[in-house]
Amino acid sequence: MSGWRIVWSYVYKHRFVYFFGVMLVAASSLLAVWIPRLLGSFTDSLQHGSLSFSGIANFAWMIIVIGIIRVFAGWSGRILVHRHGRILTYKLRQELFLKWGTLSQAYYHRQSIGNLLSHALSDVEVVRELVTMGINVSIGGLSMLAAALYMMVIYMDWRLALAGLGPLVAIPVIIRYLGPKIRNQFLRSQAALGSMAQTVEESISGIRAVKAFGNERVSINRFEQKIDTIVQEKIKFVRLSSLFGSLVPLMAALGFIIVMGYGGFLTIKKVISLGDFIAFTLYLAMLRMPLEQFGRVLNIIQGASASLNRLSELLQVVPAVTDRQGALLNRNVRGEVKIEKLTFRYPGTERDVLTDISFTVKPGQTLGIVGSIGSGKTTLVDLLLRLYDPPEGTVFIDGEDILSYPLARLRQGIAYVPQDGFLFSTTVLENIGFSDEEPDRERAEHSARITMVYDDIKRFPEDFETEIGERGVRLSGGQKQRVAIARMIYKDAPIHILDDSLSAVDTKTERIILKNLRGIKNKTTIVISHRLSAIRHADKILVLEEGRIVGRGNHAELIKSSGLYSRLWYMQSGLTEGAESIKPVVTEEVGSLQSGLTEGIGFIQPDVTEEGDA
Repeated sequence: MSGWRIVWSYVYKHRFVYFFGVMLVAASSLLAVWIPRLLGSFTDSLQHGSLSFSGIANFAWMIIVIGIIRVFAGWSGRILVHRHGRILTYKLRQELFLKWGTLSQAYYHRQSIGNLLSHALSDVEVVRELVTMGINVSIGGLSMLAAALYMMVIYMDWRLALAGLGPLVAIPVIIRYLGPKIRNQFLRSQAALGSMAQTVEESISGIRAVKAFGNERVSINRFEQKIDTIVQEKIKFVRLSSLFGSLVPLMAALGFIIVMGYGGFLTIKKVISLGDFIAFTLYLAMLRMPLEQFGRVLNIIQGASASLNRLSELLQVVPAVTDRQGALLNRNVRGEVKIEKLTFRYPGTERDVLTDISFTVKPGQTLGIVGSIGSGKTTLVDLLLRLYDPPEGTVFIDGEDILSYPLARLRQGIAYVPQDGFLFSTTVLENIGFSDEEPDRERAEHSARITMVYDDIKRFPEDFETEIGERGVRLSGGQKQRVAIARMIYKDAPIHILDDSLSAVDTKTERIILKNLRGIKNKTTIVISHRLSAIRHADKILVLEEGRIVGRGNHAELIKSSGLYSRLWYMQSGLTEGAESIKPVVTEEVGSLQSGLTEGIGFIQPDVTEEGDA
């Protein structure tokens, strides 16, 4: 769909309302052109001395009635058009939001939040101006222009009309030259606005880091640079649009000067009457307003053209992950996960992130996954959630290829806790009960008890109704993670996935939470962790390195194998057994894995807790 078809399709859908609205606006403008004609007749009557008091009153009443009808028609028509412009704004933003929900994770890796916000805020507003003020002014101006020209040519002297309108021929040349420049400059100003919005979003989201580093001045300077860029681009846009808006009425003013000279000459020579001369000058003055408005409208059109193209490009993006034909619409997820010879690389890259991965997890079992940074752990989760599509015939749930499930039904069957434990800027209750439109308080409290965050919540000013701020800024790291895990439990999905989601919790609390999670029956649980204590009780454990499985088994089996897992276990637990075997076999590979496993864990002091986490 081209950008302009967004507008045309909406206007066509509501064509009867728009037709009635613009007809009222046009009627208001058409009525206005009778006033100069009446004033011209009034002047001629005065000049000839044929005007009585009752005649003056009649002229006055006609002008008053025309004015009242004109105001009512113009007001009603503009209200109708503006109302539907607001409805279009609502629908466009709703469509954008729905579209964002269908796009794959890869799309968001390429786009900044600032640009996306610019689409929803600035671009949509520009389109609204086009379908409200743009339509009203265009119809009103065109009607007034056509009617005034008709009066000037038919009822007055055509030579005077030709002389007065001659300079207006330059207007199309001005449009041709300045129009593209205005549109391109508007695009640059919108891009600068999106860049500024991105900087603001990052600064607010990372305010803790900014303050912790004492980096406020640097953050302010970066913001000021973005603002300076916006100002520069906007000034360039204003210069171009102001030049355009000034040249158009200048042509009308030149016509007025010509009319004053030539019209005065014709009046003196008795070719036209004084009343016709006055009416003609009023009509020419009347033309000035629509011509000035056309300058504004053309600026709006140039800006809207750029915004509509941006919106159209977004709305035409084809999601990389979609439902397949013949999807299992009535099949619910029960929980068995099976992966067979999975090899995967991200679209547009040449390196395999996962190579020949195979394992099975049945309902009620727990799978632990450990590996260094970049070993493919999170990628594996992304494939299970179909944030990216795996190769066909490699990932199965309940014996069916994961590609056969509708996305909504698949994701309803999985409760996921990401590494950052993302929370929303709403209440604790709504965050825990995120999977329900109306969260159940009792169920949320039960979930919070399992994750050992219930007591912390009860100490909040409004306990479960406490607003936690953007991204949960009012909570500590451990509290955020435990609220996120409570959200997973609340969802009560057959498959639970925890992606390093206990890293900010002290080891004592971690043990209790894991014990409570093991008490939840018939759930397929996948736990990814750098901390081996979090997966030691798993039924199966996979050790990943560079996208390959380099070890598998339960905790006891992996300890006995004297492999990488066992050495890391001794190092993290602080045991001396096996210490002699560590030094001679520590290689670059082990060092890499160790750095990933110990990053942020603080295993040397395992009992140190974060304030408020115990």
